[in-house]
Amino acid sequence: MCCRSTLVLCLVILHNELSPCEVYGVPTPEAKVSKLSRKKATGPDQILPDPAEALKIPDLTELIAEGILRDLGYNEIDDDDERALSKIIRTFQHDNDIPVTGILDDETKLAIGRPHCGSKKSAKLKVGVSKWSKNVLTYRIENFPRAKRTSPIQTMLMKAFNEWSRVTNLDFAEVDNEDADIEINFGGRLHRKRDRRCTFDDPTTLAHAFFPEVGDIHFNSKYFFDDEDVTMEDFLDTALHEIGHALGLEHSRSKASLMHPNESNRFTEPQPIDIENIRELYGVRRGGRTMSNVAPKLCSLMKIDAAIQESDGNLYVFAGIYYYNVNEKRPVGRLISSKWPGLPGNIDAALRYGDGRSYFFKGNKYWRFADGRLNAGHPRLISDGFRGLPSDIDALMSDADGDIFALKGSQYWVYDVTKRRVSSSYPAMMKEMGLPKNIDAGLDTKDDVAVFKGGMKYVLQPTGRFQGEENDWLLCD
Repeated sequence: MCCRSTLVLCLVILHNELSPCEVYGVPTPEAKVSKLSRKKATGPDQILPDPAEALKIPDLTELIAEGILRDLGYNEIDDDDERALSKIIRTFQHDNDIPVTGILDDETKLAIGRPHCGSKKSAKLKVGVSKWSKNVLTYRIENFPRAKRTSPIQTMLMKAFNEWSRVTNLDFAEVDNEDADIEINFGGRLHRKRDRRCTFDDPTTLAHAFFPEVGDIHFNSKYFFDDEDVTMEDFLDTALHEIGHALGLEHSRSKASLMHPNESNRFTEPQPIDIENIRELYGVRRGGRTMSNVAPKLCSLMKIDAAIQESDGNLYVFAGIYYYNVNEKRPVGRLISSKWPGLPGNIDAALRYGDGRSYFFKGNKYWRFADGRLNAGHPRLISDGFRGLPSDIDALMSDADGDIFALKGSQYWVYDVTKRRVSSSYPAMMKEMGLPKNIDAGLDTKDDVAVFKGGMKYVLQPTGRFQGEENDWLLCD
């Protein structure tokens, strides 16, 4: 309740017919919901600033940046060329969808400073060898991170190998044998490589791997297992990537590929471009996954994951690894990564914000896109960008001031963009909005604010409450 402080304060407030929250300029939860309902009466869209906490630009000198880039494999340019660094930067910018200037600007520093795979972009395979000469490979886990449970790590590695086995003609078996084809090692910057020492040249290296027929893989334990914000899904993504190297795949410049060298995008399986490349080496597994898998019809789905109105005016719905343009007469499912390269499937929530960017949330991270391009410095932890918002958000929407409403379970939070944090009066209960708990998705457009659960759509009314109706997107003709 608002009147908690003293009887005298409450009497003064009652005499003036104001609530204490209104006196001090802090809206009640009811007032906030009402403000959300007035969003569409504010006229033309206003341009809002970036709602998130500002990104910290890495302190990279040209010398440090050049060292990292060369570690990433951008070392094919003649060192005697006076413009060598500018050429390397231009190549890196091109590969990472950054405006190509040859200048070490802030966006380029953000991209260079991201955790990355340590395999060389131009690493040479053994002469005459580009793949393994057999189709059954063994792997051995030489050690595990200190003081960590081994079972989840072992399970994730098995899953990663199985995902590659599902799409090409290879089989994998874990053994406890020093002669295993692929040896997996966990350590810090200094670690073992079979019978000798090995190092990561840069502390932001996630892992590195050796091409056939060496194949060994080394993970940076400090990154994956000393940081509580790094999840097993992040580890799975990197394990899939490093196994790709161990099988003979080099880096890809496409962010729609599992083999892109920068930080985890939480892909849980090889993407179409990766499947095509691995099959060029090892062929197609009989009875395995085909490239022509068809997405389910939108109207056949039981629920959706998220929805957004993009800059082109179209409404897009997300379900699993697919998106659907509901402005099409018969929406066809397409891979999310084909339109938003670097965005994984099974996202939690999406929001087209007044700063002209699109925000996608999954687990404890968010991705920011502008004109279909993943912005440098992303994905980013929700706790770093949007202080006070929870992980695993169900739905997102914003009001006329740009304040962001996040729904999760039976509660909602309001992120104040002027203060860049959630106020202490939240979370509040969603029943104040007339909504059921455990919403599937939200949609914030120029015309409506709506949320979805199963086959139902709840549209925000001028009263500040939501009214339910059948979601006709999920109805087949």
